[in-house]
Amino acid sequence: MTEAWRQVLNMVRESFAGNGFLVLWVVSLLYLFFAEKEKRKILVYPAILLGVLIFNPILYRYVWDKLFGYAYWRAFWMVPVLPVIAAAVVSLVGKMRGRIPKAAVIAAVLVISALTGTFIYKDRFVRAQNRYKLPQASVDVADALLALDKEPRATVDGSLFCYIRQYSPDIHLMYGRDAWGYIDIIGQGTYSVYQQMILPQPDLDYVRSCMLEWNYDYLVMLPSQAPGYRQEDAEGYDSSFYSAALKGAGFEYLETVDGYLLCKVIPEQTKA
Repeated sequence: MTEAWRQVLNMVRESFAGNGFLVLWVVSLLYLFFAEKEKRKILVYPAILLGVLIFNPILYRYVWDKLFGYAYWRAFWMVPVLPVIAAAVVSLVGKMRGRIPKAAVIAAVLVISALTGTFIYKDRFVRAQNRYKLPQASVDVADALLALDKEPRATVDGSLFCYIRQYSPDIHLMYGRDAWGYIDIIGQGTYSVYQQMILPQPDLDYVRSCMLEWNYDYLVMLPSQAPGYRQEDAEGYDSSFYSAALKGAGFEYLETVDGYLLCKVIPEQTKA
């Protein structure tokens, strides 16, 4: 049970990023309980019940971990943290007289929220590059694949698959977020390909054999993963280098799209 407690506390700490909203939530619940009796049944009791159920190490061990797995933190969304805080602030301000005290309470809550909260736009969001709000490279790579095949089957770099799956359902990817343990359980064979594709120098012979076995035609990877690539010589490489290097590994170099190599697997009987 100690381990379950540790897991719950770690997830709470990571999810709330050290901010003070849980403290404000508890204070707000206490205030509403004593100051707003009519709100006990419709807000206070349900919030306490959800909090006890969600932040419960026993239930985490036997229910939440099995039900949510990695995404246990998503269960926190069911706890009405912000609605309770908002209700308490509105109630308190409504009971006060004078604009200055009311403004002081609102300002205090805003300052506490700002100082103890997390600035979510820092290092997490970037300016949209297109109307899809996806990295332009992922859009261009997806369009290049769709220009080659109506429903291409592809193995792509780890920096692309989350975005490509959002852009087009017509591109069948060997792996997606399941490689990170999300939603579905990935097969060991598929996971081994993903493990190769995140290496600086993947075993392209192994990747190719898996692609042939599972009928995947296209490979998208970084130039630095091409056989024979050396960082100190990178600026001197051109399409002829990649064409020769990839052909030896069983792939036909097609083009470079926004810094990614687009290749097609060479069937076994025609491999050089």
